[in-house]
Amino acid sequence: MNTDTLLQLFQQGFRAAIGTTLADTLKNPESFPQTWTRLTENPTEFAQELVDKGAVTEQEARQVVDSLWSQNNSPSSMTITTTATTVTPDVQAELKDLMIELTAIRSEIAQLRSDSNS
Repeated sequence: MNTDTLLQLFQQGFRAAIGTTLADTLKNPESFPQTWTRLTENPTEFAQELVDKGAVTEQEARQVVDSLWSQNNSPSSMTITTTATTVTPDVQAELKDLMIELTAIRSEIAQLRSDSNS
């Protein structure tokens, strides 16, 4: 048995499982005896019907997922407006001090990492 046949068999089994959902049984429990009869009398035909139904369900699910995916990945229609403000010399000096402190902290972290790896 080659890989393609095995993959197709697996996919048909998956589709058959999708086609025979619990929801179908719960929707119409009176149909169980008829379904059982069809299954026992002609399992191949019944399985093919389930595969076909599962393929349709799979396609519908794929369309829903693709639709949700495209909505989440589409550019947002939200507009963001920004306003530039003048930074005072005090704030500039504070930012410079913070950048110097941040650089020192990064250097210290790098040194600690190299010490712990040694």
